[in-house]
Amino acid sequence: MTGYQWSLDYDGGTEDLDRIRCDTPAADAPAGSVPGCVFVNVAPTYTFNAKAFPQAAARACLIQKATVKHPGSMVDQKPLYYMGDESQNNRSRTRICPTGWAATNGDPSALVDAGDTLNCDEFAFASSYNSGVMSSTEGGINPAIPPGKTTPSGDACISMYAKKHGSMIHLFSQNGADPTFNEVCGRAAISGMHNQESMGGHFANFMKQMRIANTLRPPP
Repeated sequence: MTGYQWSLDYDGGTEDLDRIRCDTPAADAPAGSVPGCVFVNVAPTYTFNAKAFPQAAARACLIQKATVKHPGSMVDQKPLYYMGDESQNNRSRTRICPTGWAATNGDPSALVDAGDTLNCDEFAFASSYNSGVMSSTEGGINPAIPPGKTTPSGDACISMYAKKHGSMIHLFSQNGADPTFNEVCGRAAISGMHNQESMGGHFANFMKQMRIANTLRPPP
């Protein structure tokens, strides 16, 4: 069958574990893979390497656990829905992470070495329908629209920066403004190495192995 979303009606039972989803047509197969099938009731789970990339992992963990939508939380059964439109991905990234935002709002004490640079790291990912800066007319399910505005923006997300405090790196609120946790998204100025290497080729391989393809419009 096609178009099945595991969070829509799956209650954890085993009676439907024989249901499968196949790439139809073959053009729907994930990039770099051949057509195939998956069990629809198996939700692939990508795990951050928190030991190697704690800044990226902490930012994702905070948004997953503390905000109202719990994007990507397995405990709350709130999956991320992959959005494969590159042009929309670019629009979303520009909205949540404008050029120069990390350099302006970050702290260099978070950098790993002299070759590292500050990056703006967003969650939920811009390549998901859960992204707070994807409008409802574009298919987004959690638009974050600042008061008085009509377009989603990173200004309505929790904004943070990583900074060394003693011997450890902590996440701090931007401009001393504490979040309400009613926000649906987050962004943080963190180490570029932590941002890029926490995903990079790891997630590309994960997508191929788990046969993740562009989702149909997910449920609200």
